[in-house]
Formats: sequence, structure tokens, C-alpha cells
Amino acid sequence: MKKQNRSAWLSLTLVYIFGALLIVLAFTAPLLVRTYIELTVRPETMFLPVTTAFYVIFPLAAATLVALARLLRRILRGEVFVSANVAALRLISYLLYAAALVLFVAGFFYGPFFILTAAAAFIATVVRVVKNCFDAAVLLKDENELTI
Repeated sequence: MKKQNRSAWLSLTLVYIFGALLIVLAFTAPLLVRTYIELTVRPETMFLPVTTAFYVIFPLAAATLVALARLLRRILRGEVFVSANVAALRLISYLLYAAALVLFVAGFFYGPFFILTAAAAFIATVVRVVKNCFDAAVLLKDENELTI
């Protein structure tokens, strides 16, 4: 159990680090995008689509990190196979699919976003599979608690 707690604490710490990085990105994204465009010799017309895609995805990323943090805190309290975790995983998958949709549209303005679209959709699908496993485990746990 200690090893599981260490892993959950590490994951929660990483979620907080990514949250801090997301906040930093919220303020530095325009500068980073402009620098990237200049370094890769992309036309200046890329600035608006790339920064727009980032700021549309920003609340989705923030909500995903909040849901992950809540999920991990419940796991650390020993609440693993509970319906709240299933709901959190469902929400995370929806947020990832929404990000994939935004990235897909943005891909028509900047091609490399299509790669991120595939990655986000794949991760969302993996989260859905994990959600289905948790959902089945919650049902089994509820049945076992009713059995004498």
C-alpha cells in the first residue's frame, strides 16, 4: 500500500506541477508562439490561429488537471472504486475529446495540430477504457457489500 501511495503522491505532485506550468503558459503563450514562428520561419499569419487554439484549450486543460487532482486525492484517502472516480474519469475523457475536436479544427490552419488531435483522441480513449474498468469494479464492490 505504501508503494501505491508513493505513486499516487508522485502523480498528484506532477498534476500540481503541470497546473503551475499551465498558469505560466497562460501568460507566456503569445511570446512563445511568436518566438516559435520566428525560429521555424513560419509566416506571421500563424500567430493568431496557434494562440487562439491554445486559449480555447486552456480551460479544458485546467479542468482536466482539477479533475485529476480530485481523483488522486480520493485515491490517497482510500476511496478507489467509488462512483465519484468514475465520474471524474468520464469528465476527463470528455475534456480530452473536446480538446481533440479543437485541435482538429486548428489543424486546418496549422497542420501539426493534426498529430496532437490523434494523441488527444487516443489518450481520451484510453481514459474511457480505464473508466469502464472502474465502473465495473464499482458495480462488483457494491454487489459484494450487499452480500452477507
